[in-house]
Amino acid sequence: MKTRTAERTPEPLPNEHAVPLHTEVENRFLTYALSTIVSRSLPDARDGLKPVQRRILYAMDRLGLAADAKHRKSAAVVGEVLGKYHPHGDQAAYDALVRLAQDFSLRYPLVDGSGNFGSIDGDNAAAMRYTEARLSKIAGELLVDLPKETVPFRDNYDATLLEPVVLPSRIPQLLINGASGIAVGMSCSFPPHHLGETVDACLALIENPRAEVKDLMKTLKGPDFPTGGRLVNTRAEIAETYRTGQGSFRVRGEYEVEGRDRGRSALVISSLPYTINKAKLLEKIYALIQEKKLPQVSEARDESTADIRIVLDLKADVSPDVVMAYLYKHTDLEASFPANFTALKPNGEPERMGLPALLRHFLDFRLDVVTKRIRHEIRLLAERLHLLEAFEKIHKDLDKAIKIIRSSKAREEARTRLMKGFLLDQIQADAILERRLHTLVEMEVEKIKKERKEKREEKERLEKILSTEKGRWGEVARELREIRGIYADKRRTKLGKVEEVEFTADDFVIHEPCTVIVSRNGWVRRVKTVGETLRFKEGDDLLTTVPGSTRDPVAFFTSAGKVYVVKALDLPSGSGFGEALGHLFKLGDGERVVGAMSGAAPGQTAGPEQGDLFAKKVPVREHLLVTRQGAGFRTESLDVSEETTRAGRKLMNVKPGDGLAAVVPVAGGEIVLGLRDGRCLRIPVGEAPVLAGAGAGVKLVNVKGSAVVSAVTGGKKETIEVVPEEGPAKQVRIADLTPHHRGATGQKITRSIRDLRRPAGAEGSSS
Repeated sequence: MKTRTAERTPEPLPNEHAVPLHTEVENRFLTYALSTIVSRSLPDARDGLKPVQRRILYAMDRLGLAADAKHRKSAAVVGEVLGKYHPHGDQAAYDALVRLAQDFSLRYPLVDGSGNFGSIDGDNAAAMRYTEARLSKIAGELLVDLPKETVPFRDNYDATLLEPVVLPSRIPQLLINGASGIAVGMSCSFPPHHLGETVDACLALIENPRAEVKDLMKTLKGPDFPTGGRLVNTRAEIAETYRTGQGSFRVRGEYEVEGRDRGRSALVISSLPYTINKAKLLEKIYALIQEKKLPQVSEARDESTADIRIVLDLKADVSPDVVMAYLYKHTDLEASFPANFTALKPNGEPERMGLPALLRHFLDFRLDVVTKRIRHEIRLLAERLHLLEAFEKIHKDLDKAIKIIRSSKAREEARTRLMKGFLLDQIQADAILERRLHTLVEMEVEKIKKERKEKREEKERLEKILSTEKGRWGEVARELREIRGIYADKRRTKLGKVEEVEFTADDFVIHEPCTVIVSRNGWVRRVKTVGETLRFKEGDDLLTTVPGSTRDPVAFFTSAGKVYVVKALDLPSGSGFGEALGHLFKLGDGERVVGAMSGAAPGQTAGPEQGDLFAKKVPVREHLLVTRQGAGFRTESLDVSEETTRAGRKLMNVKPGDGLAAVVPVAGGEIVLGLRDGRCLRIPVGEAPVLAGAGAGVKLVNVKGSAVVSAVTGGKKETIEVVPEEGPAKQVRIADLTPHHRGATGQKITRSIRDLRRPAGAEGSSS
C-alpha cells in the first residue's frame, strides 16, 4: 500500500531588498503626502498660486489670451492645461479656472470670463463648452517678466515641454486674493486684502526690514473681502492673527434702514460675509419668518442685481438694530473666516508664517526677479548696441558694403569680406547680411546714432541700478508704486468698532396661546386649539396636554429620570402626528416619555388624561417623583424654566430595571399611588423625604410584582378618578382610601389601573 508523503511548503528565498511592511507604508504615504502638499494643495509664498492656477495662467499666456485678446472657449483652455501641464481631472481644472474669474471669490480676478461663471447664490458655472475666457489685465502683471529669464523652468509631466516653477509676479498675489487648500495633515486659508494697503505694507518693509506687525498694520488694516461686509475683530485680535499666522476674522453683512409709509421701515442688507451663499441665507431668513421666530419682519425679498440688496419689511414700531442683532446671531449674516497662513517657502517646505514673513518672501522674490530681469535687459541692450555699431560702420561706406555683398558668390564669402573690410565680428556680419539691401540703403545714420545713444544711456542706468542693493530695492519699490497707482481701488470691507445690541429671546417669539400634545409613544406637536378628537398613530393615544403660550418652555420627563426643556415655539406644529421626542433630544435606548409640564410659572402643569385638557396654574413649591418600582422623593428644586441641551438634565437616580413613572406637583397633604394591578396606596405627603438634588429616594410602596403607573396629591376631602385599562373612570374620595405608611402594599379597588387623575378644574394634576 502506497502512502502519501506530507507536502512541505518551500521556504521563501532570502531577499536582501525586503523591508518591513509598516516601513514601506510609511514611506509611500509620506511620498503621497508630500506630493499633495507641494504639487496640488498649498500656494507658493512667492507668486501666491497653487500649481493648477499657475498652469492655467501660463497656458492662457501661451495661447495668446492676453487682456486685449479675443475670448476663447474655456474647453480649449482646459484642454491645453490638461494635455500639456496638469494631468488631472478636467472638472477640477475647470473649477479652478471658474474661481479665478469670479469677482465674489477673488478680490482681483485673474481671468476675464464671458458667460455664466456661477453666482453668489451658489449657482454652478455653465459647462466649459459654453463659457469663454481670457486673462484679466492684472493677471498680466504675474506674467510680464516671464520671457526675461527671471524664473526657473522645469519639465512638464511627460518631459516634452517646459513649465515655470513659479511665475514672476509683480503683485503680492497671495495676500490680495487669498487662497485656501487642504493637504495631508495641513491646510491653508488666506483672506483677501486690499492691494493698495498690501503694497504700502511692502514699501514699509522695504524701508524698514525689521518692521513688525504693529508697524505694518499702520497701512495694512485687515482683510478686504470682495463681498464687503464689516470686520468686527478688534485691532489686537487682528494683530495676533497676523503675528501667529493663525486665527479667525469675524465679518458682518452691512445694512441700511429705509423709510416706508405709515411709520414703517425696511432693512436693506447691502453686503454679505465672504463665502456666504446668498440663496441659503435667504432660505434661512424665510424659514425664521415662517416659523414665527422673526415676528418683527412681515416680508423678505431679494432685489439684488450686480449689487447685494436683500430687503426685509418691518412691522410698525420695530427696532431695526434689534432685528439685525438677532439675524447676526441666528444666521450667516455674521460669519467667521478662518486664517491659516501656511504656504510653501522658496525651498519647497510648507510653513505657517506671520504677516512679516509672508511679505518678506514676496519681496525677496521680487528682488531676485528684478535683478535677473535687469541683467537680461542689459544683455539685450549690449547685443543691440553691438549691432548698431556695425550698422554705423557700414553706413559710413555703404557703397563698399553693397559692392562686397553683390560680388560675393556665397554667404560665407560675403561674411568674411565684410568682417575684414569693416573690422566686424561674425555676429555683426551676419546681422548685416540678414537685412535686405534696400533696408541698408534706407538706413539713416542719425537714427542709428540716436538709437545707439538711447540704448547706451538705458544700459548705463540699469547698470547703475544693478550695482547696488539699494538701487535694486529702489526699482522694486518703484514698480510696486506703479502697480498701486494702476490697480488700487476703494476698500470694500469696512473697519471700526461695532456696538453690540442687546436683546432677549422672548423679543422674537410671538405670544399666542397654544397647547402641546404628547402621546404615550413619545410623539409631540403644538396646536392652537384642541379639537374634540385628537389623531394618533395606530396603537398610540394621548399621554398629556400642556396648555400655555408659544413663549413658554415645555418640560418633558422620561423614564431615565431626566428632563428635557424646549420652547413651545420650537416644537412642530400642525394637525399631523408631530415628531418623535427622540428626534428632538438625545434619548437613550429604551428611554420613553412619562409626562410633561409647562415651565412658564411654578405650578403650571398638565395631566395625562384625555379629559383634563386645561389644568390650572397653582402655586406649587414641591414636586413628587415616583418610579415604577415605587421609589420616590419630593424636591423643591424642580426648575424647568430654562431650556436644556439635547442631552437633557438629570432629576433622579433610577436603578437598573426601574424607570421614572410620574412627576406631580404637591398640592395637598395626601399622596395616592396607583399600581397597574388595580391597587392604590394612600400615604401622608410627609412620608416622602425632601431631597435637594438628583437622589434615588426611598421605597414608598411595595409593588409586589406590579408597577406604579400614576400618582396624584390632594386633600382628604377631594375626589380622584381612577381610570382602568378598559371601561369608564371610577370616582374615589381620598378619605375612603385606607391610610397607610410608606412601604405598604395598598388596597385593591379595581381590576387594573391605567391612570389616576384629578377631575377637571381641581387644583394640581398628575403627570
